[in-house]
Amino acid sequence: MTKTLKQRAVRSGTWVIFGHLLSQGLRLGSNLVLTRLLVPEMFGVMAIVTVIMGGLAMFSDVGLLQNIVQSKRGEDPDYLNTAWTIQIIRGFLIFLFALLLSVALHFFGNMGVLSVGTVYGNPDLPLFLAVVSMRSIVAGFNSIHILLLNRRLMLGKLTVVELISQVAGLIFMLSWAWFQRDIWALIYGGFVSVFLKLILSHSMNLGERCRIHWDKQAVYEIIHFGKWVFGASVFTFFAGQGDRIILGGLITSNELGVYSVAFFLAMAFKGIVRKIISSVFYPVLSEVVRERPQELKRIFYKIRSNVDSLIMVVVGLLASTGHVIVEFLYDDRYQYAGWVFEVLVLSTVFLGITIAGSCLLALGDSKSVMQLTAASSIFLFISLPIAFHYFGFRGAVIAIALNAIVELPILFYKMKQYDFLDWAKELRFWPLFVLSYSGGICGTSLLGI
Repeated sequence: MTKTLKQRAVRSGTWVIFGHLLSQGLRLGSNLVLTRLLVPEMFGVMAIVTVIMGGLAMFSDVGLLQNIVQSKRGEDPDYLNTAWTIQIIRGFLIFLFALLLSVALHFFGNMGVLSVGTVYGNPDLPLFLAVVSMRSIVAGFNSIHILLLNRRLMLGKLTVVELISQVAGLIFMLSWAWFQRDIWALIYGGFVSVFLKLILSHSMNLGERCRIHWDKQAVYEIIHFGKWVFGASVFTFFAGQGDRIILGGLITSNELGVYSVAFFLAMAFKGIVRKIISSVFYPVLSEVVRERPQELKRIFYKIRSNVDSLIMVVVGLLASTGHVIVEFLYDDRYQYAGWVFEVLVLSTVFLGITIAGSCLLALGDSKSVMQLTAASSIFLFISLPIAFHYFGFRGAVIAIALNAIVELPILFYKMKQYDFLDWAKELRFWPLFVLSYSGGICGTSLLGI
């Protein structure tokens, strides 16, 4: 890794860590306030709205970010403007499909097909989904230069834009919830964020102003590479959101709201690592593949050594003290989220190995990434209902946590195929997890917690 690339990676990584920690801190703080102003049922309903909108976004993902970062034409104005045009079209398509789905939910609800006791049977769900879907149109017009910042590892500007947008949305959300105490606080706050992000994205001076353009060669390249990214995104959605999709039809809105709190806490650390992988390590590995492919294995494990050591220590502590964290932060209505948090966070121990997926993308093998996410999502949709049927909610949560191991055999096979697998380096940091987990158990016992 050249000094220049390393410096850019470290600077970008610092910005990502700072931005994500501050973002998660803001989310946690607002969550603590909102859980005292709003009832758990509202969080359950919004969890499903968020899942549906996230699903539609991923079902229409043609890998614009991955294309711009990986492609040799990633700096070409014609290429970028074509990508922006595709992004706008995608925003309108997401809106239309969400609107159709909200109509379908309303129809099936009136027909009595959906159980009133579940989130899907909530009579207000179709309206909330229809309103939230309009955000996708606004987001579609975001400047394509936001994605170009990832390629150039200029993540300071991107972090500032996202933080300002988030803070504005949260201020509005908390203000509305304080006076109105209804679910519209969550909905309108999101609108404030997306509108402000749109304005800020076009205020950055990174090149020519975005314009509608259609370069057939650029479209072909985007679609050819993106078709497998699209498949991966679809399966990633099912693997990442399938728990709430399935549980939404098995448990009450109140229970799903509590589960969502545990999920938020469990994914907080996982989210920051994933953010660094996608925003920093993927561009770094892409540049290495473009310029010095023979060094991929060395740089991959250099990155892994830092990531794995951090993951093992943090996850070990969280998995052994999660119930204490929940008891400290939340009131009695959310206390059973503690053990859910501890089980879910265990899936994060395998996150370091997923950097191999970024290597595959950098090598242009988006098909293998799709195969990885397909295996994970299929396992989840088979194992979760079975576990719930035989072992109840506790069994379902364990099945969700175990879903992380399904991709490992495929990853190891692909790593061996591309000659960047080292078994000794894969196993060297596991003792850290054992020590960290044991330390957390001993610490809580000594303190009498």
